[in-house]
Amino acid sequence: MQTLIERGCGLDVHQATVVACLLMVRRDGKVQKQMRTFSTTTRELVGLREWLLSEGCTHVAIAYASHCTSLGRCETFSNRSLFDNLTPLAFLGGSDPGSS
Repeated sequence: MQTLIERGCGLDVHQATVVACLLMVRRDGKVQKQMRTFSTTTRELVGLREWLLSEGCTHVAIAYASHCTSLGRCETFSNRSLFDNLTPLAFLGGSDPGSS
């Protein structure tokens, strides 16, 4: 199978936390997985961004509960201000918070 994305991350967004699962294809073709949990404070979200960039992550997929669209922290994901250097793959869950 052909590898399309060598370093991608799935983000599971909750009211108080964001769980990140980073998958990276190593040179030997094996997949390395790292999971981390961040709180939804601005400081922690900046830390999430820095971690993803330091690991060479290029794409993110964001899953969130539909109630999340009313939360200010979800707007951080929808306007992508913290993730300018990352390509969003998909928004899963409620409607895309950036669509309102």
